[in-house]
Amino acid sequence: MEQISNWFTQALSALLAWFYATTGGAVVLPMPICISTPPAVMIVGEDEYAVLWATDKRGTGSVIVTIGGEEKVFHDAASGTLRSDDSLHVARVPKAALDGCSSYRVESQYVLFNFGYFALKGGRAASKEYAFRGYAGQEEVRALFFTDVHGDREQALRNAAALTQAAPADLVIFAGDIPNDGLLTQKSFVDGILGLAAFMSGGEIPVLYCRGNHETRGQWATQIGRYFPTRTGEMYYTASYGPIAFTVLDTGEDKDDDHPEYAGLADFAAYRAREKAWLDALPIAPGYEYRVCVSHMGDLDREGFFGNWFLPLRDHLEVTHVFCGHGHNNKTWVSNDVRCYEDGGPNTGSLLVFRGGEIAAQSVASPGEIKDWGKLE
Repeated sequence: MEQISNWFTQALSALLAWFYATTGGAVVLPMPICISTPPAVMIVGEDEYAVLWATDKRGTGSVIVTIGGEEKVFHDAASGTLRSDDSLHVARVPKAALDGCSSYRVESQYVLFNFGYFALKGGRAASKEYAFRGYAGQEEVRALFFTDVHGDREQALRNAAALTQAAPADLVIFAGDIPNDGLLTQKSFVDGILGLAAFMSGGEIPVLYCRGNHETRGQWATQIGRYFPTRTGEMYYTASYGPIAFTVLDTGEDKDDDHPEYAGLADFAAYRAREKAWLDALPIAPGYEYRVCVSHMGDLDREGFFGNWFLPLRDHLEVTHVFCGHGHNNKTWVSNDVRCYEDGGPNTGSLLVFRGGEIAAQSVASPGEIKDWGKLE
């Protein structure tokens, strides 16, 4: 048996060496791949985007940006090696590249297996060319704001269309609980979050994402951070769009860690303590006209849970508004001298308008009816 094993190993090594010598390191097989979920451009910092899309098979991922007639390529890579073991792709692209481009597209190639000295590859797939609109100095910024969609993608898209009849949006903001049943699998993320981001933005405007408590649940929930390469390495981070500085909080779960619903798999008290330390040490973002916070939960002064996160937001970071969800109640209130606005949940959706140093809001009150909240002062 040992002789047979040695013979097989030697034969396989010889075959691999022959492949490497005769194919230049790759064997291309007639095995197709297709883009199953189109791209969404996610804001993950002050100077960087993350472009996400999905394919029906695992493989490589690249974003090709056309700038001044020349193409520049940004790969889905890990420490220099192109990822080829995943069907969900994320490529980091500088804001300066996408904001100034004439168009971009995404491409993937199926990789059956990456051996030590060669790879078995399949077909390639490319998206259409997208005309991306980043911030271009406009005086008015119109942001779609959605939270607590809970899996009803079609209703959310209808509401977004109703809110943008007068003028298109410049930006999409999600404040969590986009899927309903947690992130059980990667497909839960692709269908629930990426799919809605891609179709609501059309791949042509950026999306800012804030995690909700439903996205902390499920077997795949621990993987979400890999696809949001923030500077903190966590789902709380800072970001910007033109004149707007965002502090994006991750409020985690909404009950104590020992609640039976979490089956002993929650450690959010420690996570929130680290987040609070980060928030306390965060420097103020200079040079912005607006400083706002996006958070899934709005009760940031809940005693025994958060303590009071409004204080560093207000006193240290000069945040004037918190945009949140979770309660499924479209309302506005003032807490600790900070104006809070909550989107109403599955059947609503909001439009935030930043202009002249002021922020106004509209929301879908019922099908076909838009409520004007006026200035959020």
